Amino acid sequence: MDHNDTKNNEGTPDTDMLVRELLTRERPTLYLGSSPRWGWNDNDPARKRLLARFRELVPAMDQAHIPDWKPLDTLTFSPGISILAGIPQSRLEAVLNHLDSERSRKGLVVVLHDNESRLSAAHSYDIRESSRFEALLDQLETALRERTVIPWGETQEGKVHIEHLRNKASTSRSDWSWDETKAVNIPEEFRHELAAGLDENAE
Repeated sequence: MDHNDTKNNEGTPDTDMLVRELLTRERPTLYLGSSPRWGWNDNDPARKRLLARFRELVPAMDQAHIPDWKPLDTLTFSPGISILAGIPQSRLEAVLNHLDSERSRKGLVVVLHDNESRLSAAHSYDIRESSRFEALLDQLETALRERTVIPWGETQEGKVHIEHLRNKASTSRSDWSWDETKAVNIPEEFRHELAAGLDENAE
């Protein structure tokens, strides 16, 4: 896929190709930002359900948090495929520009896009209507059921990665609340990650 891939809307990758990339690229990682729509703190039950289904469908998918404050050169992205969602527009543009400058060290970047703004660089998939995202998930499910591709998560390397993710999850707390992070005087820069259940070092 290149920056000129389109289907119906400019900048939108062919869905069949996107399904293949999601399933076959190494270390698929979903990066969530702080937006109240599709971000780590989205409280809408329907969108939360769709994001959870997405994580469950793609074998070996990891999840990470894109803070609003953290220097971009300290963030690590997947060498295979990074999926960005719920990142505020100004921060998203900065992330994409950074990734474009690091082209040789990054894999494919796909943005689950939720507004009409054009993106300077990236493959985007329009999810302004939740039904479009649900259709993508249905297509992923069909591909897995019909075995049209062999997911990276089922390769030997992928299985090792899944075991790593399980070990990481077993040693992290997933039940931090926002009030609790303030109560124990955790610095502001770490509260979002703890409240999102994404801090690898939380006990």
